[in-house]
Amino acid sequence: MEEQRRPWTYIVISVIALALIGWLVARSVAKQRLLRTLGTNDMKARVAAARALLDSGKLVDSLPAQPVIRRSKAAQALGEIGTDKAIAALGVILEDQEEAPRRWARQALVKIGKRSVPTLMRALAAGGGTKDEAVKGLVQLGLGDDPSDKAKVAESQAQVAAPVRFLLTDRASYGGAAQALSQLGEVGIKALIDGCYAVDANLRQQCLDNLGKQKVRAAVPAALYNLRKGGQISNAIEALGLIGDRSATPALIPFLTNKDFRLGAATALGLLRDPRAVDPILATLTDTEKAYRDAAILALRRIGKPAVPSLVRTLKSPNVLLRRAAASGLIGIGSPAANAALAEALRDEDAKVRASAALALGWRGNVAAAPALVKALSDPEWRVVDAAVSAFGEIGTKAINPLLAVLARGDTGVELQYQISRALVEMGRDAVPDLISALDTSPKPVQRWVAVALGEIGDPKAVEPLRKLEARAEGDLKWVAQEQLRVLSGTSGL
Repeated sequence: MEEQRRPWTYIVISVIALALIGWLVARSVAKQRLLRTLGTNDMKARVAAARALLDSGKLVDSLPAQPVIRRSKAAQALGEIGTDKAIAALGVILEDQEEAPRRWARQALVKIGKRSVPTLMRALAAGGGTKDEAVKGLVQLGLGDDPSDKAKVAESQAQVAAPVRFLLTDRASYGGAAQALSQLGEVGIKALIDGCYAVDANLRQQCLDNLGKQKVRAAVPAALYNLRKGGQISNAIEALGLIGDRSATPALIPFLTNKDFRLGAATALGLLRDPRAVDPILATLTDTEKAYRDAAILALRRIGKPAVPSLVRTLKSPNVLLRRAAASGLIGIGSPAANAALAEALRDEDAKVRASAALALGWRGNVAAAPALVKALSDPEWRVVDAAVSAFGEIGTKAINPLLAVLARGDTGVELQYQISRALVEMGRDAVPDLISALDTSPKPVQRWVAVALGEIGDPKAVEPLRKLEARAEGDLKWVAQEQLRVLSGTSGL
């Protein structure tokens, strides 16, 4: 009897096993079909597939193995669903390794609304791209439904900022929290200003950095507080520079003599553009540290025309480092008041002073500097010559006639003529019409170097005028025209 039952037992077990296998296969096939549907363009089908996967608990575990486009479209579908399960799944996608799914997850969470705030807050601790998307999401939620209604925006920002500000006590999250709060209106700003007085130095740093980036003038007292011993001095200096309130200038000037903070102080004072900082900065430029000198000179350039009188005086200093700094500080300011002093500086015994003076004379339309710069084209130091060539390029086409007049004199050497052609080339294609005209109206020595300049500029518009020159010219001038046509052949289709 026992032996007769065994076959039936095996049959039953086999049937059950086959049924189970079939059920598992069917489930797997169904799941794969739903996952494929997530990648379609049919939003209704996508939402239905995402909802089914959510209900079965298979969505979150399955997504990492799916293509980027499918993960991204799944996030979009979850935004349409908007349930608590959907929000939780979006929180997972927000930590995706790829940028696109993270971006779609953030947009979906924003679409769902303020119920997403806790999920976005948790993501601030993740760092990297996840943190950046979480910050963007919180800021977007703070704008509310009507960004044009300032009262409603302020109310919405306050609602978002209220819970986020508590993350300033969480070391893992306060970097992202500070970044978000700086863009969440009055409540967020107040939380950051309060954070500038915290015991935690890293928190003070985060608060100062973000207040500076947002140029929050109300943060000036908190930043000044941090200039004291034991404060976050570097971050406070940087914030004050970015905020741009000149009331901070007297507090920053003393740091120009502090080796630990002078570079930041010079940079900040340059951003403030306060004329009161000019002489204190110049007084420190006997220092030989390149990084500091570069920062200090850039600060003087940013202060601009109010710095010119002090810089002009310093051009006559017996200290070569100060003369170098003054000449370099005048580069880019473009003040006619400095022309005479800079022209004189072109005779300085130091080549670096002469080169910087030449560059400082190079500003749009400064034809008055042409005679002095022509002399600089014959300087024995290559760096001065190159600076003069660059200066003519900056002056532009108004300097063409003075240069052509020098070529026409007939008493200039080949080297100076060559440097003049370089200066014409430096003006670029803007010079082409005037140079083409000069091919017809100028003496032959001028035509030769104008032709050279046209070839080097490389504008196809010069081809036909050079062909005409070739046809009528003889000797060396004809050869020059032919050579420049050869140079232009690569751009003109000759």
